[in-house]
Amino acid sequence: MDLYLLKFPYRKILEPIARRLEWLDPDALSYAAVGAAAATGWCFYRAADRPALLVWAVLLTLLRMTLNTLDGVIAIRRGNLSLRGEIVNALPDRYSDLLVVAGVALSPLCRGWLGLAALCSMVLVSYTGMLGRALGVSWQHHGPLGKVERLIILMVFALIQFVTLRGGSRAAWFGIEATPMEWAMGLFVLLGQVTVARRLGGQLREIDRKEALERLDPARNAGEAIVVYDSATGNTRAVAEEIARGLGCAATPVSEAGAAAGYGLVVLGSPNIRKSPSEGMRRFQAGAAARPKRVAVFATFGMPVWGQLSAPACLRGMARAWGMKPCARFSCPGLHRKYKTYRGRPNEADLARAFSFGLGLSRLIGRGKQ
Repeated sequence: MDLYLLKFPYRKILEPIARRLEWLDPDALSYAAVGAAAATGWCFYRAADRPALLVWAVLLTLLRMTLNTLDGVIAIRRGNLSLRGEIVNALPDRYSDLLVVAGVALSPLCRGWLGLAALCSMVLVSYTGMLGRALGVSWQHHGPLGKVERLIILMVFALIQFVTLRGGSRAAWFGIEATPMEWAMGLFVLLGQVTVARRLGGQLREIDRKEALERLDPARNAGEAIVVYDSATGNTRAVAEEIARGLGCAATPVSEAGAAAGYGLVVLGSPNIRKSPSEGMRRFQAGAAARPKRVAVFATFGMPVWGQLSAPACLRGMARAWGMKPCARFSCPGLHRKYKTYRGRPNEADLARAFSFGLGLSRLIGRGKQ
């Protein structure tokens, strides 16, 4: 699960407070969060001698998360969203991260070299995320060591440190002698490298998309393939259009689609509705007199965890309706109309993945023509 999604229900909880504090400059909350982070780092630094400071570190981390969330909610309510605001939102956060992890790294709770490695890994994660803007693509946020994940790891292992050891002594876990805070720093290093790799992969997909659009014929597979989709909120349509761009063919709403038998490849797309494709897609498939040579399927989903787990069943449902095995599958999150989860999705990174999916199908058609 992407823990960043927890921010949206937390925003709902803080909405009444944000209404009362709407007079406050949101930038002041960003700077206050840096102060909370500095206090958190100091608590970690002195916690070996005064274990109760670990509990204070957890409370201060929660305070920092609350201040950062209120900052965004108030900025939205006041209409203060701007490029200057993005700087104030991003740079103090980087200072906050450095202050907290430096406090752990310099304390008796952690070997210095491991704390330094965690610090470097965290900086690389932030740098890689922002690198996309410099390259002309989107700011990358995905990966298992985002801001929310970092803070939750720190809070969980700080509590474990308080309950189990209450000092700098080490215990053997899985044959490795380490304090709980050293385990936290080790996770920062490992998950950080995974996050860097995922963010770089997202940037490369967006770059490939931009370069491919400049050199490829947008209608190179127009008579050979078609993307047929059903979309209730626009999420599936956006993904379908990107798949069609990568594939080099048309994207057609299911209500306007004709016969599918004349195509070598039909790509079917639908929102995931309780593990099944939409009613419109089911009607289209049931009314098809003949089948295409090959079929690929994709789906969008709006519910965290459940959507990811149930999307494969939706994809299988579309393929089984025609008694075919899909040559490729794709799924993507999108904003849920009712619960407002996955706000801003599908984003540029999602659409780049969809384009790459279509590009892969185009290569598949090309191999079939050889």
